[in-house]
Amino acid sequence: MLLHTRELEQEVLEYFRQLWHAELREPLTQESFWGYVLAMGSTEGNMYALWSAREYFRAKQLAGKTRRKALSVPVLYYSQESHYSLEKCASILGITTFQEMGDKDYPGQCPITADGSWPHGVPVDQHGAVNPESLTALVDFFAAHGHPPIMVLNVGTTFQGGFDDAQIVWQQLSPILEQHNFNVQTTGDSRPDFWIHIDGALGAAYLPYLEMAHQKKISEVKGPQFDFRLPFVSSIVMSSHKWYGAPFASGVYMTKEKYRMQPATLPEYIHSPDTTLGGTRNGMSALFLWYMVNTVSQPMQSEIAAQCEQLAAYAYERLTTINAIHPLFRVERGPQSLVVVFTRPEKEIFKKFHLSGRGGLAHIVVMPHVTRLAIDSLVEALQQNDAFAEQVNLSTMPVVNIQEHNHGM
Repeated sequence: MLLHTRELEQEVLEYFRQLWHAELREPLTQESFWGYVLAMGSTEGNMYALWSAREYFRAKQLAGKTRRKALSVPVLYYSQESHYSLEKCASILGITTFQEMGDKDYPGQCPITADGSWPHGVPVDQHGAVNPESLTALVDFFAAHGHPPIMVLNVGTTFQGGFDDAQIVWQQLSPILEQHNFNVQTTGDSRPDFWIHIDGALGAAYLPYLEMAHQKKISEVKGPQFDFRLPFVSSIVMSSHKWYGAPFASGVYMTKEKYRMQPATLPEYIHSPDTTLGGTRNGMSALFLWYMVNTVSQPMQSEIAAQCEQLAAYAYERLTTINAIHPLFRVERGPQSLVVVFTRPEKEIFKKFHLSGRGGLAHIVVMPHVTRLAIDSLVEALQQNDAFAEQVNLSTMPVVNIQEHNHGM
C-alpha cells in the first residue's frame, strides 16, 4: 500500500490555521488562509514571503489602484538580530533594503544615527527585540519619498531569542503610513500598501502553546501576539526542526488568499499548479508534522512550553550567581525567551556543553530535552576559577551584527 501525504499536509495546514487563528478556506474569501509545508526550513518561507511581497507591489504599481499617483519601489526593513537569510533572499530577489537605498540615494541622511550613516539593520533593545521608534522613523523617512515598506518582524531571534512586539510596532507605524497617504485598510478586498512578514522559525510554534498555558494558569507569562488575529500580518513562517524537533529542515508557510501568488506554470505530469518555491514537496516533512501534531496534544504542548519557559528562567537565575565569583560575567534573558545569553567560557567548556557562540558571547536554548541537571552542570563548570580565559565585559551585549552568525533555520 502506497501512502500519499497530500491529505496529511492539508491536515497539518488546518492545524496551523487554527493555531495561528487564520480564516477557513470554505467559504473561500480574500481573507482565507493559504500555505504549504516547506521542503526546507524558514529560509524558504522567508524567501517565499519576500517574493510574494515583491510581486504584490509590482501588481499594485501596474494596476494603479492606490490613493497615490504611483507607488515607488518597496523598501525592506529587518532588525540587527534578524536571520542572515533575509539579506541573502533580498539579494536574490533584487529587493532593496533600507540601508542600500539610504547609502545610494540619501547618504548621510539617516534619521536615527548621530552621523547620518545608515545601519545594517534596525536597532534592537538589550533582549534583541526591534526598537519600534527606530523602525517607525526609518519607515517615515522612506514613505515620505513614496516607498512602501516590506517589514520582517521576529518571533524568537536566532541568538538572543527576542520577540518583536507586532502590536506596538503597528500602533506607531499605522499613523505614519496614513500621514503619507498609504492605504492601511486590511479587511476584505482591501489591498494595503505594506507587507508585514513574521519570521517565527522557533517562536511561532512555541508562543501559541505558552499562551494556552497562561490561559490554563500553569504559566505566569505569555508572549506578544503575532498571528492572524492581527489583521495587518501578511504572512508567517515556522521551522518544524526547531520546536517540533524534526530530524531535517522543514516548516510551514502561511499567508492569506489575497496575497497568494498565481502559479507561473502548470506542469502536466504532477497534475497540480506549481505554487511552491522549489517546485517540489517533501512528503516526509508533511508526514513528520502530521505525526507530531496528532501524537502530542495541544494541552501537552502547552505544559511542555510552560516547563521550558520556567526552566529558562531557572537557568537565568542560576547563571546570575556566577557574577559573585567572576565579577565581569554577564547574563541576559528577554521576557518569555527560551534563550539565555552569557559571557563566553573557555573553549573546553564551550565544546563540552555544545554551546553556540558569537564573539565574546555564548547562549543556551532551553528546548524540551534540556534538564535542570544539565543546567546545574553548566553552572558548576562556569564557577571554576579557570572557566574564562579572558574576562569580557558585556555592557554592549545588544550591539550585534546579523552577519556575525550563521545559524541554520
